[in-house]
Amino acid sequence: MTIPASQYKGWKEKLRHLVQSDPDPGKVSLAMALGFSAAFLPPFGFHTLLVMALGYLFRVSVPLAVLGTWINNPWTFIPVFLPSYVLEINLGAILLEKKLNFPSLAVLSRMPYRTVIAQIKLVLWPFIVGSVVLSFAVFIVSFFLIYGFLKYRKGFSSLPL
Repeated sequence: MTIPASQYKGWKEKLRHLVQSDPDPGKVSLAMALGFSAAFLPPFGFHTLLVMALGYLFRVSVPLAVLGTWINNPWTFIPVFLPSYVLEINLGAILLEKKLNFPSLAVLSRMPYRTVIAQIKLVLWPFIVGSVVLSFAVFIVSFFLIYGFLKYRKGFSSLPL
């Protein structure tokens, strides 16, 4: 008999129940990797909806996928995602063979509105292409790391302590 998640106290117990409710490490890894990789895609503000649709489409735990995408949040934006966006734009520019000159933020803040829009248009396609490539790389790496960790933990969970 399983105890419903609502009876668990504390976020650690709820997370443990969420991960252990599906005994297939492949599905748990896929759900989390979908969330992690979607966090690096451009649809700002719509990552949760995107991951909910992907989780449903791939028949994995939607709450785990949503949890994975929440690595993209206001606290992680500056230290993690701002540098990754610059990386994505540069990667996309290399793949599209475009030469980009980034103005500094100070220069951008003094530019007229139309010039800022023109700058955004210059980096839009490189940003999209770089985002997709980086997102795919994050998916592959996070899937195998989570899968390996779950298989490692499963091997030790059967040992009597």
